[in-house]
Amino acid sequence: MFILFPLILLILRSWIWEGCLPAFPVQLYEAWLLFLNTGLALRENILRANGSDIRPWWIYHHYFAMATALVSLTWEIKGQPNCGQKQRGVELFLQWAMMQGAALLLLNRYQRRRLYTRISLGKSNSMNVARRETTGVDCQLWVLCPILFVMQGFEAYVGLLLLKTAFARVVTEWQIIFCGIILVILAVGNFINTAQTLMAKSRFKGTMKKSKSRRELY
Repeated sequence: MFILFPLILLILRSWIWEGCLPAFPVQLYEAWLLFLNTGLALRENILRANGSDIRPWWIYHHYFAMATALVSLTWEIKGQPNCGQKQRGVELFLQWAMMQGAALLLLNRYQRRRLYTRISLGKSNSMNVARRETTGVDCQLWVLCPILFVMQGFEAYVGLLLLKTAFARVVTEWQIIFCGIILVILAVGNFINTAQTLMAKSRFKGTMKKSKSRRELY
């Protein structure tokens, strides 16, 4: 849904809707995002209550995303005239959503493989979230990280574009300002927490290498 739905909307926009998205399918997608992020927030709160070491930011991230989706449902999708200019933010948001979908698929695959290995070693259970230990899938991590950083940068760009659109009075609804601010906050928060996670992994690997070297000496 993350990839397919926005892709279909963008294709129909170019081929059938003459460059102008109707409001209903966009709002339908935003309603699905609200449902998805609500479910993810509940899931991760349950995981954390059962002892998972998931970072709190990722739960807050879903709260912000829920608020954005809820506000977006009240956002009037402008049509003609100047439809392309007025809907530029919507178009970029759909493109970013496809990037996010691809990144989430890679992230899910990476975490599932890591968690499976940790469970096999008896270091985790099914209620944990894989975070620190390496398990032979570093190549996937090096593919995933650039995609995440590019996606976060694009998210910030979409947020700033929405703010620019509002301040330039192309479209002046308060929802645009709200969504723009939230997207920038999400981009910054995601970048900081992704960087902190990578640094934690690096420190852990360094500690493991030192421990291994000491054992070999003795």
